[in-house]
Amino acid sequence: MIHSLLATLLVSIVGAISPSARPPTHSKTLQPLLPYRIPHIPSLDHTMLSPFPIARDRPTLRRRNSEAKPLGRMYSQSELIGWDNEAKRALNWELQIAYEGQTFFDGWDWFTTIDPSHGLVTYVDNATAFKDGLAFWTSDGIPGIQVDHWSDTSIGDNRNSVRITTKSLFEGGLFIIDLALMPWGCGVWPAFWTLGYEGTWPETGEIDIIEGIQSNTNNQMTIHTMPGCSINYSTSNLYLGTLTNQDCDSSTGGSGCSIISASNSSYGMSFNLAGGGVFAMKWDTDGIRMWNWNRAMIPSDIIAETPDPDFWGLPAATWDASICDLESFFKAQVLVLNINLCGDWINSVWNQYPYCPGTCPEYVSNPLNLNNTVMLINYVKVYQQSDAVVTIQQAETNSNLTGAGGPIGVTNGVAVRGVWWGIAREKMLGMVPVLLVRLLFAGWM
Repeated sequence: MIHSLLATLLVSIVGAISPSARPPTHSKTLQPLLPYRIPHIPSLDHTMLSPFPIARDRPTLRRRNSEAKPLGRMYSQSELIGWDNEAKRALNWELQIAYEGQTFFDGWDWFTTIDPSHGLVTYVDNATAFKDGLAFWTSDGIPGIQVDHWSDTSIGDNRNSVRITTKSLFEGGLFIIDLALMPWGCGVWPAFWTLGYEGTWPETGEIDIIEGIQSNTNNQMTIHTMPGCSINYSTSNLYLGTLTNQDCDSSTGGSGCSIISASNSSYGMSFNLAGGGVFAMKWDTDGIRMWNWNRAMIPSDIIAETPDPDFWGLPAATWDASICDLESFFKAQVLVLNINLCGDWINSVWNQYPYCPGTCPEYVSNPLNLNNTVMLINYVKVYQQSDAVVTIQQAETNSNLTGAGGPIGVTNGVAVRGVWWGIAREKMLGMVPVLLVRLLFAGWM
């Protein structure tokens, strides 16, 4: 027991001082990682890890029912540019869609092409993921994804994993994810991020909300853009984290502009030992801001589904619109969850982590080294400013969008119209049914 505690402390200390900044582009003594386990049976105990059975009464994704009552005025992000802060604060954040529980996976497509960051993973489709236990629900009903960490593989061979993208597109909003468990360890690279739906990466932007490698303990938050967007230390009073790169341009192999969280329990093993927690991103006309809290510190308004970022204190990271016209760099985005192994980032810094022996391909070929490749997601929730609700534009063919890490090419899909739309105030409508109003104003969408 004493040896185990000392070893755990050593990993935490080394992780805290290890390099964590994502770089620009670009003897086999294998020791198992210190495990942070959840109960798991590779052969699949279907009582614990089983797909939700198909049934006629299966619930649907929880959304605001926009037909249920008259709607107020919907303000687009461009309309809010001229508003002062007091007027903006008069608007509430209202739940638009919740990915959670038994219907969690209903709102996601499955990415199945080659990993663009050259990771040692094969992203599988939904049928394979559920059959092999890579996507599952725990006995408590918590949805999860994981890498195959039970099969023996040859050095350099891929392991099956999961990467999913939302079927809905978003052009701003408040995004909140609650993780019960996060992957971590040598060779492991999990992420929760957004990716522009159209064009060649990074023409329409990428936002990394949760990202890290190895046994780092501090979350890394990044935005990726085309040339022309950068941040500087003049805005360092707007966030708690540490800026590692000022140029957000990723079009020629740059790593984007990253901010490292000040919390040493915002990623990896230390995050799990704190009971997991919540990450939030607010993306609006003022810029992009992110927060994170461990389980015991989650704001009560988030728990009550009445979030108010004005009371959350200084963000962990801020990319302020005053120094970069974010509206021109970020278009409609999908949300992405994935777990990668090795890949460009890890391979470029592997030798800077002395507690990770051999090479990354050697290390991840041994399943004993991959005890910590499970992600458990309590929920992902998206809020929009109201007294109204934003319509959700659906991505028609977005399952194989790529992102940072390789030659991307043009994504499949159709042109994305703006998701913002407006109707007159309820007091002007009297008792006219909402459905009729929508029909009358259909040409304005």
